[in-house]
Amino acid sequence: MRVAFAMINCNRRDGHARAVTEVAERLGNRGYDVHLYARTAENIDLNVVKWHAIPGLRNPELADFWTYQKLADIAIARQKFDIIHSVGPNTRLANVVSIQNIQPAKALVLGPLGSKEKVSRLRRFSRALYYRVTTREEKKLFENTKGKKPFCFLPVSAGVERELRRHYNIGNALVRIIPNAADTSVFYPRHQEVRDAWRQTHDVPTDATLAIFSGGEWTRKGLELAIHSMAMVQDRNFHLFVAGDDPDRKRYKQLAIDSGVANRVLFGGFRSDISLAMAASDLFLFPSYYEAFSLASIEAAACGLPIIASKINGTEDFIQPGITGEFIPHDASGIAIVLNRLLADRIGMRQMGMNARDSVCKEYTWDRVTVLTEQAYEATLSGTQGFQAG
Repeated sequence: MRVAFAMINCNRRDGHARAVTEVAERLGNRGYDVHLYARTAENIDLNVVKWHAIPGLRNPELADFWTYQKLADIAIARQKFDIIHSVGPNTRLANVVSIQNIQPAKALVLGPLGSKEKVSRLRRFSRALYYRVTTREEKKLFENTKGKKPFCFLPVSAGVERELRRHYNIGNALVRIIPNAADTSVFYPRHQEVRDAWRQTHDVPTDATLAIFSGGEWTRKGLELAIHSMAMVQDRNFHLFVAGDDPDRKRYKQLAIDSGVANRVLFGGFRSDISLAMAASDLFLFPSYYEAFSLASIEAAACGLPIIASKINGTEDFIQPGITGEFIPHDASGIAIVLNRLLADRIGMRQMGMNARDSVCKEYTWDRVTVLTEQAYEATLSGTQGFQAG
């Protein structure tokens, strides 16, 4: 089978690209004729994946998307493929699309949060224009049209599937939910001496209970709520490690000072040792307002952490309350109530972490994601469930 992947940048750092990168490499190792159309190709085996470099403008974001899509369409059209697998609307030639989010759905959630972000007027205008253009491109590619060939959507969660159907008329297109996953050989629980060594290096008491928050875009991911909740937690030996960065970091550091928890909130910046940071923690705290399916939450679960997160796309699929984690509200006092209950039952909290690890190993590995993707390809090519003529 000849497969073309269309993603602007191929890497294992960005959540949008990570899943497709993992699958592309595994398919190449299984004997597929895999072609990658991307501006950059990082940390992927180019012995099994043929990379076609796509030029174009990289800034601003809209120009990056627009020039990539036009040039990728031209390059892909020069060859014949069985499957053209796109990350969102990156190419109009796709017959399989991985969906990490639906732009109009994301914009509805993020719009009210925008006033809290420290961004320039130019950046706000650029972002709004990007949403408008990418929404239009989604509509062109996703919507049911007369005579459209069999088409397959691969939303990353049940919530993203709902958003897809709510915002676009996809007709009778094939839809297969294929979640994000974790590399369980990289993300796994560590022995106590390894945990202690990492904590000592980062000035975290070895006897503290440590929550970890991971990611950028701190307004969207609810870091303000996490910091406020720290002041309401009864256990003063409870610490929070913030992995990642944000242009508004100074405001969040001041928020920790004003809340009286600066000595218990550590801003760790972007991490090359994120698997160790997670494994040295005790729980994953993630009061995000919007996700497709947080990759960090699955990786934290693979490290044996209970997932304490808001009930949004992805977490609602993974979290079994009291078994693999707990849901929290978008309210600092409500978050503190959940944390206080967990901290009062350390044995139960550790058991939830073990259950979360088991769930990842059974349902959320990249090998399983690859098998599910192969099955979706076969269903697409069989044409048994595609668009109906309108």
